[in-house]
Amino acid sequence: MELSRAQDIISLILSKEFRGDASRHVIYKAGNRLNFSCPYCGDSTRDSKKKRGNFYIDTLSFKCYNGGCGIFKDSASFFRDFSVYGKLTEDEKSQIKNQIEENKSKRRNFYGKVDLSLFFDTDLDQILIPRQEFMKSLKLKEVYDSPIASYLLKRCQKLDSRFAWDPKWEKLYLLNLTPENQILGLQVRNMNSIKGSSKYYTYKLSGIYEKILKVKDPEIISNAQKIDPIASLFGIGSLDFARSITLFEGPMDSWFWPNSIALCSVENKFPFDVENVKYWFDWDSAGRQKSVELLSENKCVFNWGKFLEENEITKNQKWDLNDLVMHLRKTGKKIKRFDYYFTDNPLDLGDFINI
Repeated sequence: MELSRAQDIISLILSKEFRGDASRHVIYKAGNRLNFSCPYCGDSTRDSKKKRGNFYIDTLSFKCYNGGCGIFKDSASFFRDFSVYGKLTEDEKSQIKNQIEENKSKRRNFYGKVDLSLFFDTDLDQILIPRQEFMKSLKLKEVYDSPIASYLLKRCQKLDSRFAWDPKWEKLYLLNLTPENQILGLQVRNMNSIKGSSKYYTYKLSGIYEKILKVKDPEIISNAQKIDPIASLFGIGSLDFARSITLFEGPMDSWFWPNSIALCSVENKFPFDVENVKYWFDWDSAGRQKSVELLSENKCVFNWGKFLEENEITKNQKWDLNDLVMHLRKTGKKIKRFDYYFTDNPLDLGDFINI
């Protein structure tokens, strides 16, 4: 597809989505891509000059770099979402189909199963943070030889490089790593807080540079912000898109389950347009509400209500996978296979409501 042809089609989308706002109809050419206001999130309701939507001609794909959006779509899905796919010629549709297949084959080369370089126009090796350098900079210790080891073992966690310990401030670091031990994002938990008040703080890549490493170089921060949409997707560096993908809220839950991602919040989106996704959110008010919303859309979710009832486990408390694993190991209770309890049938909505 020619750059000018893509620009014409995208102009139709922007004219429709941003009626009466000419500043959001502007499209900039930047090498092999078109830069414009994201039609999914609008970039910013306060500043129409922010344009974080990007359409790449070489991969025929759309990517938003707004941290609260982070949508990634192949061009067929992008055009269908805004009802302009039918305006393409048969040759253009065929070209898009072939490019999608080529992208899928390339996507399994680089960081584990995912070629992240397909999604970003920057040199990842120059911006991701080597774990050892980060450990040295903050004077962090390995968890296997630290006071936090007993806490992690109690939670049935493996003492490996995904964790780090700050002995001075008594903070536990959970690291989102690539297979090459480069840091994409992280969570920090203050372990010296008053009981019940400790919290996790999630940092995307730009936040690590700005708030933890105190880096002020605007070019570094700008490049890091391009990675931010996937920085809090714990496990993205080794994900296999060809297999079933399970989405959790917390990293420590996701580390129990193969080919999974932690979103760090029920409100965070998985920005890739794939169909083989299952959701396993916590059994609490927010998790139940989000699961109901997803199930109403025929998305596949873990049916906590049915699982707890059939296995005679109380529904009247919060559960996540980590808590459940601890409970099962402590009690020795035998259960049916977890896979049995995933559902995409809206008729199961009652299991989330009637508790």
